[in-house]
Amino acid sequence: MNKENNKKVRIKVHLSEEENEKLKRCAAACGLSQSEFIRQLCKGKTPKPKPEKKFWEVMNALYNVHNGFQKCAKYEPSALEICKEIERLILDLQEVG
Repeated sequence: MNKENNKKVRIKVHLSEEENEKLKRCAAACGLSQSEFIRQLCKGKTPKPKPEKKFWEVMNALYNVHNGFQKCAKYEPSALEICKEIERLILDLQEVG
């Protein structure tokens, strides 16, 4: 990519107090700076809030259960079907998380 295309341009935006507070809250919820939050919006992306700690606890528990079933699969092949179900569940959770 050309260096000229990466040149940063400073802009000045006037917001009401309420709009400014909302921008701060939304950016913080997504773990982004206010500038990066706005850049994401300009690129047509909708920043998502960072998942809460509980989300990661559930995901780790699912990974542990999945690993347990994988170890059982050599003794009970039907455990592989359960692994596939857990993998689908993990992917679904990642979509909404």
